Amino acid sequence: MTGARPLAAVVPAAGRSHRMGREKVFLPFGGSTFLEAILRTLGSEGVRDVAVVLRPDLGEAAAMARDSGAGVLFNPDPDADMAESIRIGLDAVSPSAQAIFIWPADHPAVARATIAALSAAGSEADIWIPTWKQRRGHPALLGRSHVPGVFALRPGEGLRELWHGRGESVRELAVPDSGVIANIDTPEQYEAALRDFPGRGAP
Repeated sequence: MTGARPLAAVVPAAGRSHRMGREKVFLPFGGSTFLEAILRTLGSEGVRDVAVVLRPDLGEAAAMARDSGAGVLFNPDPDADMAESIRIGLDAVSPSAQAIFIWPADHPAVARATIAALSAAGSEADIWIPTWKQRRGHPALLGRSHVPGVFALRPGEGLRELWHGRGESVRELAVPDSGVIANIDTPEQYEAALRDFPGRGAP
């Protein structure tokens, strides 16, 4: 469980699933769905201030998120850069949160121990990124002092541009968890995740 440090999370999930044949947030994973697995993992580590950002037509996902205790926001322009969904979510979480997880909804296989380790390391001044075998993954833990940088991103820029400009404030946390790099964007990647991460996100 997280300590006394107040943490929040933004889960951008407004993007369209072009290659999966159905919405990724509803795909079965860990005894529930992608979205529920992420929210359950956050909740298991005491992160309660969670903003899920969806397309307006994903009413079922909105109900699912609310049932899990998360707040729901809608991105009226879901084809915009993911950074816009992140900004919508950042506007909604408590200003008292010292650090905010940025957790894309297509990465449901992250272990609870990874979230616990990031939570223990996080601070207002730093950006923590989990790595597996020197490969950066998700979710990042964004220190509150770097939130203005997200709002300053130009059209077409993503968080990588923010990381590049933050120098020593960007810290890497090596974890024994390949789930941090398991981006599930194709049916093949989905089948591999079901095989490689049994029980992740399970109740």
